[in-house]
Amino acid sequence: MRKVAFWTALVVAIVFAAGTGFAAAPDKPLVLKAAKAKGPVAFDHAKHGKDCAACHHKDKAGAEQKCGKCHGDKTEGKTLSAKEAFHTQCKDCHKKADKGPYKKCDDCHKK
Repeated sequence: MRKVAFWTALVVAIVFAAGTGFAAAPDKPLVLKAAKAKGPVAFDHAKHGKDCAACHHKDKAGAEQKCGKCHGDKTEGKTLSAKEAFHTQCKDCHKKADKGPYKKCDDCHKK
C-alpha cells in the first residue's frame, strides 16, 4: 500500500509540475519523494535545458503522457517501473556527460 501511495504522489507531482503541453518548466525545483529508506530528490528543470522530449514521452498522436501511464510501481514486460525509469534516465545522462551526481545514492537523495 505504501508503494502505491509513493508512486501516486510521485506521478501527481510530476504531472502537476509539467502542466499541460509542457509549455513552461516549473519555477522551483520539484521534490520527488522516495522510499522511506532514501530521502527525497530535488529536480530543477532550469538546470537541465529546454529539450523536454529528451525525458518526457508523447503518444502516437503527439499528446503528453503521464509517467504513471507507462511507468507504474510494478514492472510489466519491458516497461520500466517509475524508479527504474528515473534512475536509468537521470544516472545514465549524468554519467554520459560526466556532470552531476550519479555515483552515490546520497548525492541525489537528501535526508
